[in-house]
Amino acid sequence: MAASIWKLCIVFLCGYLINKWIPINHPFILTDFLIRFIVKPLEFFAGSIAFFIGLVVNARYIRETILKKKHLQEQKRRGWEVLAALSGLLLIFSVHFYIGPELTLLFFSLSFLYGIISVER
Repeated sequence: MAASIWKLCIVFLCGYLINKWIPINHPFILTDFLIRFIVKPLEFFAGSIAFFIGLVVNARYIRETILKKKHLQEQKRRGWEVLAALSGLLLIFSVHFYIGPELTLLFFSLSFLYGIISVER
């Protein structure tokens, strides 16, 4: 359980850093977006590393939650841990969606796909 809380904290921190270091201004202008990466390459590099770390940790967390649910279903038990894990992930998603919806959708959709792909049959 403590490992799950740490993973949720890492996902929250990485998502926050992504939204802070790779901002998307409205209205979106592609040239301004690309020039920002040229002018401030350290923020882009740090944001990319935070994106990658958060993606991998979030995908593993989703994978473990799916496997835990599958295991509990085979034993015909209901687990509060799976419900708590999904609730925590939904809470983090909603907070990040409020901060920056575009990067949040990209971050969580890619990690969800990677987490589902890595589940073995």
